[in-house]
Amino acid sequence: MMKVYFAPFARSLRILWTLEELNAPYEPVRVQFPPKQAQPDYLHINPLGQIPTLIDGDTKLFESVGACEYVNEKSGGDLAITAGQPGRADYLQWLWYGEATLMPPLGTMVRNTFGPEETRDAKALAEARASLFERLALVEARLEGREYLAGDRFTLADVSVVYALNLGGMLRVAGDYGPNTAAYFARLSARPAFQAAAAQT
Repeated sequence: MMKVYFAPFARSLRILWTLEELNAPYEPVRVQFPPKQAQPDYLHINPLGQIPTLIDGDTKLFESVGACEYVNEKSGGDLAITAGQPGRADYLQWLWYGEATLMPPLGTMVRNTFGPEETRDAKALAEARASLFERLALVEARLEGREYLAGDRFTLADVSVVYALNLGGMLRVAGDYGPNTAAYFARLSARPAFQAAAAQT
């Protein structure tokens, strides 16, 4: 059985959501945050002390998007658009947009909102917020007349991007999402599998 080490609001939500969508059996293991200080024994599992970690027998994955792809393949799921299928390029674009493009400004916002008070930088926070909404403008445009980001169906690309939107909710910026993005986030976060995954975190 696959084991997922997770913490609230961490990228592990992507993996838990994927597992729930596929009704795949797994063992969730909650890790205290930040693990380097709160749970140093976790370093034996993930030497970087980062969350998540997915373990499946001898297989160990630290990257959430890669772990989602692994879970989908291992479970025989249909949450990917594979080579040769219509929408493949869009799928790849948005699968990685959620992590590579949306997460950097969100990470800066988290550090300057919840980090030690003496390290917070109001200017960096404002710049990150502006960068986030510049990047979300592409999501807003993509969702015009669409239910999903790729292939006219729910895929891991949605899992990737909706996690970032959910983190934006924690940072209290979701109220400023564009109408397409806000409706998309509300619709996908209402999915039973998302709710089951989020309830653990």
